[in-house]
Amino acid sequence: MPLLILAEACYADFVSNIRRARLPRLQAALGVLALITFTVAAPAAPVATAKAGSVMRYDWFGRSLLPHYRIVSYYGNPLAASMGVLGQGTTAGMLSRLAAQEQAFRAADPAKPVIGALELVAVVAQRSPGPYGYYSTQMPYSLIQDELELARSHHLLLILDVQIGHASVPLEVRYLAPFLRQPDVELALDPEFAMLPGDIPGVQFGSMPTPPVNWALRYLQNLTARYHLPQKVLILHQFIESMVPDWQGIQEQPDVALVRDLDGFGGWQLKSAEYERFIHEEAIPYFIPLRSPFGVRGALNAFYAARLRSHFVVCGGIKLFYTQDHPVATPASVLALDPPPLVVIYQ
Repeated sequence: MPLLILAEACYADFVSNIRRARLPRLQAALGVLALITFTVAAPAAPVATAKAGSVMRYDWFGRSLLPHYRIVSYYGNPLAASMGVLGQGTTAGMLSRLAAQEQAFRAADPAKPVIGALELVAVVAQRSPGPYGYYSTQMPYSLIQDELELARSHHLLLILDVQIGHASVPLEVRYLAPFLRQPDVELALDPEFAMLPGDIPGVQFGSMPTPPVNWALRYLQNLTARYHLPQKVLILHQFIESMVPDWQGIQEQPDVALVRDLDGFGGWQLKSAEYERFIHEEAIPYFIPLRSPFGVRGALNAFYAARLRSHFVVCGGIKLFYTQDHPVATPASVLALDPPPLVVIYQ
């Protein structure tokens, strides 16, 4: 792992441990000061390209992913086959199935380029509280790094899925910061596992109000600006409206594509109808903060909005289940949806 990425990993791990253990602020300040001293001399992070001499760029897809590409992803965790296809069978077999699935979508829609992805559940909700009472477990950096290297070796994106349990979005997303600073790593939030006080993951359904979603959007936007990254993607999983109850308050960011992904399994007729209702009836309103709607400022704001509207991307996504959907929708059926999903996730 490059030196600065290792330092960033140490920093994120350090901050996470402080927050989980609630150490005194003085100890935290001393630790951060020591880390700053260490990282000042570190070389620039390779956030845009591979090492010198490599034939592969980590931003090989360009400055924007959506809506220019369609992402076809395999979901899960290599430590648990029950979580999805990513952890089932051999690695070679899983990659072969994913490649075949990508090719099926290319054949069904030759006009839309397809990018494959691995969606790793990097923060896993659990039914036991754990040592900090968060009902979730962070995957070790070594596992995430292995998945990133696997993705890169096959020209795939890596999507990091977060199931917060009783933790917080900022806590868990910052833990993943060393990887999210990479141009080929995206983020997914899973409100199903964002639990209310007293609830247990897997027993009750969770929900996520818009403030943590907006925090994640701003965080990714700031990463793109600070590290000159390509567009970031934030996937928001849900399958019932109560999982994001105040979705009207979601505030888009210019360099982050938001994917409203319909999860849930069952018959295709019901699932396809729910997808189209979900995408059309829960359209995110356009929003530009801190600008007056009145007078000259209002006119300028309207002009500004018209100029930038094409840069704000809200895309449809759908998750398909190999063992629980009856039948599993074909690429032709998926692409017949209105609008056709730009992100298709298999679990």
